[in-house]
Amino acid sequence: MDPMPVRSDSPKLPVMWAAALVLTSLIAVAGARIAGVSPVQQIGNPTIVESRSLRFDTNAAGQVSVVDTATGKVISDAGKEGFIPGVLRGLHRLRMTNQADVALAYRLERMSNGQLLLIDTASGVTLDLAAYGRDNAAVFAAFLSPTGDKS
Repeated sequence: MDPMPVRSDSPKLPVMWAAALVLTSLIAVAGARIAGVSPVQQIGNPTIVESRSLRFDTNAAGQVSVVDTATGKVISDAGKEGFIPGVLRGLHRLRMTNQADVALAYRLERMSNGQLLLIDTASGVTLDLAAYGRDNAAVFAAFLSPTGDKS
């Protein structure tokens, strides 16, 4: 009886293609590293495009008014409920914990990369308002331009 030939069930062509792909990838990465190409891209520091100093006054009924600190003019009534009073409650609590002056202004800044930041000048906390959603950030963004004044 003749011995049966041993057959391989693995296809040779796909295995060779996979090995070639791995080898090509290793050569490409090694070449990039030798050439000094970094996988980390440097992003420039964003600059301030627009800025406005704001104060948020709360009356005895809990209604929040947005005041432009440069003019002392009330630019909007934010009400008692909603995003602005909610954010301010948290920031006010932080100011109280840090024994910071609760009357200090906040700075609202739009950066060149599109970020909208609310900076608590008393505690140093910076909030990226985009993290709270587009609609909530738009509420604050309206305060950057005089057309956003609701007075």
